Amino acid sequence: MSRINVLWIIDHVCYDGSLHGGGRLFWNLLPKFDDERYNVIPCLLRADEEIEEVFKNSPVPVRIMNKGKFDVTTLWAILRLIRTEKIDVMHLHCYGASLFGRIASLITGVPAIIHDYDTAIYFPYPPYLWLADRLLKSSTRRAIAASPMVKDYFVNRRAIDPDKITLAYHAIPMEKFTPAPETEISRIRAELGIGDNEKVIGTVTKLGPERGNKMLLRAAAKTLDRLSNARFVVIYKPTIFHRRPSGRYVDFDGAESESELSELEAYAAELGIADRLMFVIEPDDLEPYIGAFDIFVAPYLNQRFSSVNLLEAMAVGKPVVATSIGEQRDIIRSGVNGYLVPVNDEQAMADRIVQLASNDGELERLGKQAAIDAENYSVNGYVRMLQEWYEELSAKPKTDAVRAG
Repeated sequence: MSRINVLWIIDHVCYDGSLHGGGRLFWNLLPKFDDERYNVIPCLLRADEEIEEVFKNSPVPVRIMNKGKFDVTTLWAILRLIRTEKIDVMHLHCYGASLFGRIASLITGVPAIIHDYDTAIYFPYPPYLWLADRLLKSSTRRAIAASPMVKDYFVNRRAIDPDKITLAYHAIPMEKFTPAPETEISRIRAELGIGDNEKVIGTVTKLGPERGNKMLLRAAAKTLDRLSNARFVVIYKPTIFHRRPSGRYVDFDGAESESELSELEAYAAELGIADRLMFVIEPDDLEPYIGAFDIFVAPYLNQRFSSVNLLEAMAVGKPVVATSIGEQRDIIRSGVNGYLVPVNDEQAMADRIVQLASNDGELERLGKQAAIDAENYSVNGYVRMLQEWYEELSAKPKTDAVRAG
């Protein structure tokens, strides 16, 4: 049986100096394909020097095409790759790749999957793409949306058939399913001044609007009124971008992040919980901190925020209390792997935290199921899904189009 040749193309993999969702998929998924059956050829349309340096050490070599945003030669480059690499399926990430790749699909008959993340947050939807999406509908065999918000965007703005869209949130690396050693967890708890019998309720967040951080502090105050053995830990990373009410994303500088932290610290003092709640800047090695949690909380007020840290907590058996919005609403099953509470309802969040923290049996039961459910969002699960798609699409007869030659 011959190998299936799959062309992966993405516009770029970085907004703010770190890999975004698409970049993480390139890094985490590509090494996991069965290379006896699948030959995946990854390409970046463009990359700055920093990303070029990062991808020198990538697990799978990535080609950088050096094509600008409006470079029409991108199409010829893709057609050349289809011909020389005998491509069977294209997997196209973000605006530019989905535009030029689907035109190539119409020319060659090679089936195309389009995949998007939160591109619309950072870049406006241009009129030419509106027209192209409608002209290229027939060449979209499947679509992957990284969140419910992206799925709605696919349907309502990009005119993608809902039946062709699959939600696929994250690909959690398999090493994230191995809990940190108990010695490391004990070291972190001691470092944070947490006693052996104290329950730790924690979150991993950013300092920025609509993260629900103040709601969490109010829920913490209500919890601590009832639980003498509880401690709250907020692990934070300074926000680099945030969205204005207009929907436009803008820079969020260091001074604003410091101001947000000071405001939250002052609010904790005002609520009388400063001695039982601590803020910790996100460390390089996050796993032992999550391992030190007994309950993970996600108090987001907006559906656009990622559930990746929530899933990493679930992967090591942490039940979750989260607001019923966005990805969280799909991932959390109330009473099974955690609890969902209404958005901005600190009383409901406190009630669920108290319920879990007071019942070790329920805490253990929900934690075990959380770890099982997290496997649905693992790298291995994601790869299995894609391999099935590639098999299906490559097995179908090509359209009447001829391969570029």
